[in-house]
Amino acid sequence: MEQLRGQDLKQAFSAATGCLEEYRDAVNALNVFPVPDGDTGTNMLLTMRAAVQSVAEECPDDQDHSVASVSSALAQGAFYGARGNSGVILSQFFKGFSDALADKECLTAQDLAVALKLASAGAYKSVGNPVEGTMITVIRMASEAVQGSDQDLPSLWETAYHAAREALEHTPEQLPVLAEAGVVDAGGLGIVVLIGGVLQWISSADSPVIDLSELSRFRAAVNGGGPIDTGFLNATLEQEWGYCTEFIISSVGGQDLDLDRVRSHYLEIALSTVVVGDERNVRVHIHVEDTVPALSYAESLGVVSGIKIDNMDSQNQRFASGGHGSETKGPALALLPVAQGEGLAHLFRDSGCADVIEGGQTMNPSVQQILDAARDTGAGDVIVLPNNSNIILAAEQAAAAEPSIHVVPTKSVPQGVAALLAFNPEGQWQENVEAMTAVLSEVASVEVTAAVRDVELNGVEVTEGQYIALLDGQLVTAVESPELALRFTLELAELSGDAIVSIYYGAGKTASDAQPVAAELEVSFPGIQVDLIEGGQPHHHYLASVE
Repeated sequence: MEQLRGQDLKQAFSAATGCLEEYRDAVNALNVFPVPDGDTGTNMLLTMRAAVQSVAEECPDDQDHSVASVSSALAQGAFYGARGNSGVILSQFFKGFSDALADKECLTAQDLAVALKLASAGAYKSVGNPVEGTMITVIRMASEAVQGSDQDLPSLWETAYHAAREALEHTPEQLPVLAEAGVVDAGGLGIVVLIGGVLQWISSADSPVIDLSELSRFRAAVNGGGPIDTGFLNATLEQEWGYCTEFIISSVGGQDLDLDRVRSHYLEIALSTVVVGDERNVRVHIHVEDTVPALSYAESLGVVSGIKIDNMDSQNQRFASGGHGSETKGPALALLPVAQGEGLAHLFRDSGCADVIEGGQTMNPSVQQILDAARDTGAGDVIVLPNNSNIILAAEQAAAAEPSIHVVPTKSVPQGVAALLAFNPEGQWQENVEAMTAVLSEVASVEVTAAVRDVELNGVEVTEGQYIALLDGQLVTAVESPELALRFTLELAELSGDAIVSIYYGAGKTASDAQPVAAELEVSFPGIQVDLIEGGQPHHHYLASVE
């Protein structure tokens, strides 16, 4: 095979994604850097799935395509679908690969050498503080091995594969934490699998030159049979890791984004900083103790989307406790709410939810995001709480695509919290869905936010800048302060003497802002219980429930 056509490149990386699917658990089990949380394989796989899906959409099988168009679609899909530190780096591998093939109809051996060189440069540039002994080292060694070679295309891929494999073996010598844990780099193994997967596909037309089963020894790391040092993992439990935070900043109003400035800012305030993109869209991956300043800065630059926040302390605990024992499976049943705001995310996670899908007002998660989050729980069945009317349809579409997903149609966060309280993790999903749905009618939901335009609705005249309140989704008032809107609407909820009122403050509000409202309600309605909870939701000054 002297060259690859666009369709060939498409099939080759699809095959490589299948290989990564096979080795995902092995890659996860080696994941000790930068955080021992066991998700590198999953993040790389989800990124590859997004890349391959992008190619499927942009370059359908019934047409001929150049390697330029296929590689461009791969890069675009990887950028928007990147997950985790490893996924963002992988996306830049494809960006460099695509840049090298920008005007190419077919991929030759010479083109491959250039493409791997630019892919390596892109991977290194994406990382704020490059660390050797990681996946970027493996990519670089594969690239350097093929420069100046006069080999044909299959032979060049084989050279890249063996160079990557050798580089992987030496990663513990370069990165002390790997040696301490007794493993090679997880992301490096992912790269070896991907390069090997492409090589397998290329060589299958002739005679196979490799067998990926030679990587089988790395599977020993799965389910406690491998080389990871138990003492190392136990020691990690004493550390605080913070939050893995990812998002995309998109420019608005024709104002270009300054990629270097954005990268410099996050290098100052965060760890594991990976910032990539261009003047229109910038993807950020960081590790921080407090997500609010990081997201606030992003929002000052443009529109923020694709927010994903993972509690690395929880991930580390799960990985350290479950990585070395008998084979473990995910829970039989998991609860997966959608929410915006660090406080709300903490509330749901601390109450036993498997994870929280970042989303809500102005930021609705896609069907694919819901599917990915559900699969990441590892549970046999997953109950999704949309917590917003505009997200219910996407959740139901995810459920239609995946039979293990079930939806309780919560229209607000207060309804989601009520459903959460009715959840029985030991019960069957059918029983839970029925019980959780039944409680929704017993909760009055209040939402308070600022009006962005003049409007008249439900007999209420609204002027831009006023504070509006919705009761069970219906506009009921427009006044001059969020606290006045909150109190008025709660009074409309027909408070009884034994009512429990929960007020979630966010959008710059504090407990002291809400306290006068709580005090007035307790005086006006003796016997009620008012709880103030930090929600941190970005667009609603207050959310409240009455039960």
